[in-house]
Amino acid sequence: MIGESQEELEKLEKRHRYSHLFHRVRMLGLLKSGKYSTLGEAVKALGYSRRQGQRWLAAYKEGGLDGLLLNRVEERGRRELVGEEMFGELEEAMKRGEIATIAQAHEFLLERGVSYSHPESVGGLLRRRKVKPKTGRPSHEKADVGEREAFKKSSPRR
Repeated sequence: MIGESQEELEKLEKRHRYSHLFHRVRMLGLLKSGKYSTLGEAVKALGYSRRQGQRWLAAYKEGGLDGLLLNRVEERGRRELVGEEMFGELEEAMKRGEIATIAQAHEFLLERGVSYSHPESVGGLLRRRKVKPKTGRPSHEKADVGEREAFKKSSPRR
């Protein structure tokens, strides 16, 4: 059932020694050597469930060593709801000054069919993308309105 030689499997074990793929190759080596007669015994010796061993063996049968050693780490986790094009539109609206708060960004995305359950989820999106909503500096309510406007006009913009 296992087409590779014991020597090939040992080389592969050494190659993948410090990665999460090591135990997959080790399982094949244990079965090939005859040290363990069943898949359940081999994966139990490695500290995995019989079902995990079945998944690994199915991947090996379907795609050979390439299928077994397929690294799918980047496929884990939730997918981002906002694509690059939509995020570009959001960024442009922020640069134009149409969006100054996370709640406004949430509303902007809702209008375009991207529904995050809570505005703070949009805040998480902005933090992951290292984008900050541009908001003005607070001023005291007793400050002269004309002075505040003059300050806003004199401050440099990006």
